[in-house]
Amino acid sequence: MNLTAPPVPTRFSGAKKSPVDEHVAHRYTARGAWICHTGRVRRVNEDSLLAGSKFFGGSTEAPAKIDIATGPWIVAVSDGIGGHRGGAEASKEVVEALAQCSRVTPVSVADTLRKLNRDFCERGQTVSELAAMGATVAGIGCGGRGLFAFNVGDSRVYRQDGEKLVQITRDDSEAEDLIDVGLLQPYDGPRPGFLHALTQAIGGREEVIEIHTHIHQLHIEEKARFLICSDGLTDMLHSPEILEVLCDEKRAERAATSLFQRAMNAGGVDNITLAVVEIERS
Repeated sequence: MNLTAPPVPTRFSGAKKSPVDEHVAHRYTARGAWICHTGRVRRVNEDSLLAGSKFFGGSTEAPAKIDIATGPWIVAVSDGIGGHRGGAEASKEVVEALAQCSRVTPVSVADTLRKLNRDFCERGQTVSELAAMGATVAGIGCGGRGLFAFNVGDSRVYRQDGEKLVQITRDDSEAEDLIDVGLLQPYDGPRPGFLHALTQAIGGREEVIEIHTHIHQLHIEEKARFLICSDGLTDMLHSPEILEVLCDEKRAERAATSLFQRAMNAGGVDNITLAVVEIERS
């Protein structure tokens, strides 16, 4: 992935307080399945995942269960950038830092990612093997301010709404900015190389440039189904194909397996990480 100078993104301000019940963390369960795999082409898996437990530095084809009975919790996917060692280390540290958030709120998540961004940039200046180390991240948090999705970069969160697939997050990419101003038609599925350029990530630069985490408040009446994934999935499959799998496969394990297999059959040119998460009000 390439990183370009960031425009001013949609920002989350910690100064705004939501009137949400401070104890809603205990009202939502998260169940489902995840897969994190190297893919067909790459030799190293630079993706990491947090879903109750942490996973990094490996590759698995069999879906692992997500079963989180009470909050606070975070389910997140992180995609490393900046070379094998730097990318793998960055995504690992992202999920480890998120796992240590004692109060899961938009403010705490944004602060955690902001500190990591500064640390990655500064460390890359002194350790040559970690130059430009960085990562993207996307996830869902459940805590004292309710349910929310978040992202930095082009990892994504989708919501399955009946027979519709809604992308909750917004990519931090040059392509997205060009679409916004009408200079590029919306795309879906495999992207040409120039569309991969990121406008912000956690680290990934020699100099420190502040990042701004996108926060998307989520509302669930009873239950809802989400897909959290790296671009190793979305660059291989078009949205209608992803939706077809989610509609056909009612069990999360089968849905995760089918999405993974289709991405591999389409070429599997990047690491593939995905989590099918079913969130229910308890």
